[in-house]
Amino acid sequence: IAQAGAIAPLVTLVQSGTAGQKEYAAGALAILACNDENQVLIAQAGAIAPLVTLVQSGTDGQKEYAASALGNLAYTNAENEVLIAQAGAIAPLVTLVQSGTDGQKEHAAAALQSLAFNAENQVLIAQAGAIVALVTLVQSGTDRQKEHAAGALRSLAYNNAKNQVSIAQAGAIAPLVTLVKSGTDRQKEHAAGALRNIALHAENQVSIAQAGAIAPLVTLVKSGTDGQKEKAAGALRNIALHAENQVLIAQAGG
Repeated sequence: IAQAGAIAPLVTLVQSGTAGQKEYAAGALAILACNDENQVLIAQAGAIAPLVTLVQSGTDGQKEYAASALGNLAYTNAENEVLIAQAGAIAPLVTLVQSGTDGQKEHAAAALQSLAFNAENQVLIAQAGAIVALVTLVQSGTDRQKEHAAGALRSLAYNNAKNQVSIAQAGAIAPLVTLVKSGTDRQKEHAAGALRNIALHAENQVSIAQAGAIAPLVTLVKSGTDGQKEKAAGALRNIALHAENQVLIAQAGG
């Protein structure tokens, strides 16, 4: 589709088409952006700014597809992570996480997960009020919302001490532990990764252990998927930086 020259006219529809054209063109770009080369071509074609406009002020369907497209454009693409933030996407994406439809919340959380791989974006996303909204999704969202919200918290906490504290203060630890215990495979992996990252803060090491995380993390290390094993082992390593936890981990068979 991209080789046939579809990207530029799709971007034109996102910019100036009818309501239906904008929605379906954004949906098409979301799917095309799952390809690494297309991520670059779509950004070069000028799609980011009109997609952000749809996230801000489009119809419900437009907002959902545009959020999905921005998330896919940002996925493991460092340049697009910066361009999307510079285009003003973060605040309206956080608004969708807070008060959007179920689909909007899911795709906006996924977009924030990808954007938060950038250190400056981590700060901007937290300042925009995302953390409390993401914790709410981890607690009571749909399965996909929980997965992406846990992933976003994991990204926000990576090497960011302030966010590690803020995430814990927002009440994230208990619901993340619940996901580690009984979530879907992807929820378990993202939740273990989030606990790994927030456990670099000393106070969180105690809180995570008190919330009952050690036993389910040991279970993941023993019998989880490869991704779960890696994240759970990292979480136990960081939790074990607190001396008392070392005994608890050993007692749990870790």
